[in-house]
This record gives sequence, C-alpha cells and structure tokens, in this order.
Amino acid sequence: MNLSYTKKVFPSGLKVVFRRMKSPLVTLNLWARVGVKDEEPVQIGISHFFEHMVFKGTTNYPGLELSRQVQAIGGNINAGTSLDTTDFYIVVPYNHWEKSLELIIDLVRNPLFDPIEIEREKKVIIQEIHIDEDDPEEKLAITLYHEVFSGTPYERSILGSKDTIAHLKRENFICHQESFYHPSNLTLVVCGDLSENQLFEKIDLFFKNGGKPLQNLFNSFPPLPKVQRKRIEINMDIHHHYGAIGFLGPGIRQDDFCLLKLLSIILGDGIDSRLNARLREREQLVDSIHTNFSFYQESGIFSIIFTFANSDPKIIEATIQEECELLLNYTPQDIEINRAKNLLLSGFYHSIETTLGSAELLGRLDTIDTIDTIFRYLKNIQNIQTKQIIDVLKKYLDFNFAISVIINPEDHR
Repeated sequence: MNLSYTKKVFPSGLKVVFRRMKSPLVTLNLWARVGVKDEEPVQIGISHFFEHMVFKGTTNYPGLELSRQVQAIGGNINAGTSLDTTDFYIVVPYNHWEKSLELIIDLVRNPLFDPIEIEREKKVIIQEIHIDEDDPEEKLAITLYHEVFSGTPYERSILGSKDTIAHLKRENFICHQESFYHPSNLTLVVCGDLSENQLFEKIDLFFKNGGKPLQNLFNSFPPLPKVQRKRIEINMDIHHHYGAIGFLGPGIRQDDFCLLKLLSIILGDGIDSRLNARLREREQLVDSIHTNFSFYQESGIFSIIFTFANSDPKIIEATIQEECELLLNYTPQDIEINRAKNLLLSGFYHSIETTLGSAELLGRLDTIDTIDTIFRYLKNIQNIQTKQIIDVLKKYLDFNFAISVIINPEDHR
C-alpha cells in the first residue's frame, strides 16, 4: 500500500499535510485542535456553534456568499465537531484548488460573528438539541457517553445545552477564535493531483504573519472514572426498545485500541459475529445487535448496541455477558480472527480511496495523535494473536463496571 505523504511545519506554526493522489478532485481539510473537551463548563457547545457561525459570513464574503462561491466552482463544503476536534473541508475539481484554499482560510480567519445571526442560529442549535432529545438512538448514545465518561469532559454533549447556548455572546466566539484558531493549533490537509511546491508556496503567502502565539488555554484531562456497574431505564414516546452496554476503553495512544477494534468485529460485526449468531439468529432475542469501539485522544468507549421488541432486556444483557465470557473458554478460531483482520483492513483501504477520506484520516490522526499511528495500526492488526484478544477482553469488558442503558416505549410495563 502506498500511503506516502509530506508534512511541513510553517514558521507560523501551521502544519500542512499533503498527499498526492490521481483524482479529478482535490480536498482541503482544515483541522483545529479544539473540541468539547476543551470548553469551559459555562460554554459547552461553543465549538459546534463556532462551526455554524463561520458559515454565516466573513469579512470578504458576507452572508452566504462564501458557500455560493464554493458551489460556483463545483465544490462541496462542510464541517464537523467532535470531542477532540473541529474541522472544515472543501472538495472541488482540481483546477479550482487555489480558490478553495483562499476560501477555507477566510472561513476561519475572518468570520463576522454578526450578533443578529448569532441570535438566529441559537434557535437552530436549540432545535437540534430538541431533535436529539426525541431521537431514541441519539438519546441512547448521549446517555451512554455521559455515564461511561462520567466526571470527564467526554461526558458532555457536542451540541451543548439550551442554557449554555442561550448565554453565548459575540465576544465568546471572538475569544474562542483567538484562543484556538492560531496557525500553531491548526493542521491543513490537502489531497489531490497538484504540485507540492506550488501548494506550499501558495500557503506561505497566506500565513506570512501568524499573529500572536497561542496561549495555553487547554485544560488538563482529569483521571478517567472507574464506575461501578449501573443500569439506566428511560421511557420515551416510541414503539420499539433500544439498548446499549458500554465499557471505558483506551485512547488512541495506547496500542490496545487496535485490539478492541478487532474484538468488536469478532463479537458483533455481521451475521457471522458471535453476538449476532446467538442473540439474533439462534435465540431471536434481538432484532439487531452490533458492537463498536470508538477511540479519542484521551480515552475510548466499547459499545454493544441492540434493538428488540418483546424480550426481557435483563435476559438480553445476561446473554451478552455470557457470550463474552464464553469467548474466554472458546477462544476465537483462526477463521474468525482472519475475517476480522480482513474487514478491518478492507475498511481502512476503502477510507483512503478518495481524497476526502484520506484527508479526514490524516487530519484526525495528526490532530489527536500522529499520522505514524496508521503504520503502527496496520502492523499491529497483521500481527494480532489469540492471546492478545483474550487479554484485552479481560482487561476492558469487565461487566462489574458495565453501563447499561435501556430505552422503552412509555406504555411499557
């Protein structure tokens, strides 16, 4: 596999990652090292709100003009906020990459933060919060994260709360920009078929003056919790049952994250996985079940998610626990391990087939760890042995510390 790239740090502190790819499209993906974990408690949700506000007009492109400019050159523009990061991307035909570079830099450097638009957008975000509150899958995920990461910034909702959003002012956004959008806190990833030298020369013109150095406003991450087993039941106006079991896991800087990705596939990815084979196909306790390991800079969460109609959730949970414990005695066969390795590698290769997929992978890794994690990850996957899977199962999937969340219809008895 050829995943060659160039990384350069400019005098302003800006980090640029370039991957040359034979494609008619170019992706420019700008990453900031700021997410929910870096927010003050009274401003939870500001990173996501900031992401919204930069699209409401800049000094050079007021109103929706910047989005119109992107559309006029055949491009797509979007953004995202996570627990650790905020990023913005533009995907365009390769002959318009220079204009796109100008636009994506203007987006985060010169936002207007119009007070009238801020007040309008508050209503939009509060409506998003209401929608999530009414969506059982979102409610399930938010509750699970809040409990598993209890006592740390990762327990927070990316959207914030109605109260924190309502109190944000223009000066809060200006301070957020000055604190976290200095070039030394940014990574720009560019993937496409263009000249590396030309790209770096163009970027250098935009960042001759980096401005004031970034102040150290990042809060230290508190010790991770060790929560005793807990079970939460929520009633909602729905017609189906939703459930989840969550375990605290490692962050990206620990090699165990790779083992948990593989364990997740063995347990609950596809019809041949152990939980699917037993709970859905054989015993028909659930309508669907899958597992996932999501990793972040400081920690991770291993989740088992399921839906069901008439089964007893306590029996479902007990069966899941029994199946996980059976894995200790009936260890994964070579065919299971090879299947999991193949699916992991296939998913990785698919993710880097496009310029956007490549930019998102390289950018996220550079922001929360290092791009070299890719090569460590690929090597670790190929060398995983059965004993390592069993060890990581014992270490992290301890049901004495499991968080269970069940969402039932309101008329459920």
